[in-house]
Amino acid sequence: MIGIESLIWIIPAALAVIMLAVLSLERLLLLTLFLTPLSIQISYLAETAAFDLSIPTEPVMAMLLLITVFKLVVTREFDARLLRHPVTVVVALWLLWTLLTSLTSTMPGVSFKTLAYRVWFIAGFYLIAAQLFSSGTFSRRYIIAYSAGLSFVVVFFLIRVGGAGLLNQQFAHSACYPFYRDHTSFGASMAFLLPPLTVMLFSKGTDYSLRIVLSAIILLFTAGFIFSYSRAAWVSLIAAVVPAIILWLRLSPRILATVSVMFFIALVLSAGWIWERMDSTTEDSSADLAQHLRSSSNISTDQSNLERINRWKSALKLFAEKPVTGWGPGTYQFNYGPFQEAADRTIISTDFGDAGNAHSEYLGALSESGLPGALLFVLIVIFSLLTGIRVWYGENRTAEGYFALAVLTGVMTYVIHAVMNSFLDSDKIASLWWGFIAMLVALDLRGKGNLLPAEEQA
Repeated sequence: MIGIESLIWIIPAALAVIMLAVLSLERLLLLTLFLTPLSIQISYLAETAAFDLSIPTEPVMAMLLLITVFKLVVTREFDARLLRHPVTVVVALWLLWTLLTSLTSTMPGVSFKTLAYRVWFIAGFYLIAAQLFSSGTFSRRYIIAYSAGLSFVVVFFLIRVGGAGLLNQQFAHSACYPFYRDHTSFGASMAFLLPPLTVMLFSKGTDYSLRIVLSAIILLFTAGFIFSYSRAAWVSLIAAVVPAIILWLRLSPRILATVSVMFFIALVLSAGWIWERMDSTTEDSSADLAQHLRSSSNISTDQSNLERINRWKSALKLFAEKPVTGWGPGTYQFNYGPFQEAADRTIISTDFGDAGNAHSEYLGALSESGLPGALLFVLIVIFSLLTGIRVWYGENRTAEGYFALAVLTGVMTYVIHAVMNSFLDSDKIASLWWGFIAMLVALDLRGKGNLLPAEEQA
């Protein structure tokens, strides 16, 4: 258990954080980002803890929330045009619906805790970050700060995996613990970062010493990404590169929209054929990288994929029972157990259905917050992607344009990954998701001349 002695040591750390917040909010956010990949859950330190938080980052994020409220209500430092941006408006509506569905939740305590971490993640990683991104260099420093912290975790991971054998796929699944819960969120974080890090490496303005550092980080992340054996992360990065290349070609908006609609129609029409192909695939998870990637489409014998389908079906049944308000934010894992069909259960299913979430941001939102909650989350995705596309088309292949395209690619990796997993309740992924969206919004506003430089706002 965490004793009085441990609490005494927390006091000077808390005072130091408060002083840093007063002196430089920018440095506090960068320090938080560096520590985010290195943070661990209280439950890992004390199994009998009455609550669970990611420390030291989530207490700092709670303090950043208070600072955000002060700046919004008292000093009114946030630019009104940032607050009126379509992405900000939809995010605010999503939070409002989270509040309403927390009031109607089947487990209000769980839902209000979910609301709390969503609010402080958005306050720090979106609102404060977007304001700071108005200065051109902070977005790069944001990415480097998180990458620096993650580099230590990747080294830790590779040492552990190397000791057990780099081809030991089963051990790799948990080798990033206790810093990341599993290999999927670990892989997702690197999928986010590899595109912008690569663009930063080849940007003309990057000095020689930074190029060396970026090269080392990219090589390290590439090794970690491969040996994480996260099929969802691999697929999401590969799939995100395809639309990024199409955007790079700079087709006219009309052609781009036509191609997108045609692709969507083709996908819908071929859904049955795709399902048949997946159902006939028998490739299982393997240390062979090619076979392991192919096994991501195996829904006939792969237990991980079958369990994911079990969770998705349970989410749809939960939604069917409460289609408007859902069962309450964060409550899926406590409610899906009775909705499992015997035919859908796998060797990794639990009798009580207490082994995690819906394995999909979209279906999780549908079951927990009803159709309005799911639609609002989809609108956040759509408006964020449209903002990134608008910035890319407005920059005319400038350094900022390529950086925006890389950040947009990072966002797209999680838009795709979110079909298969749900990690926005974790500071590890939330800091990247909301931070990258904030970068796109800030670039959009700066391109329109709608956001003053940070020094002028002070």
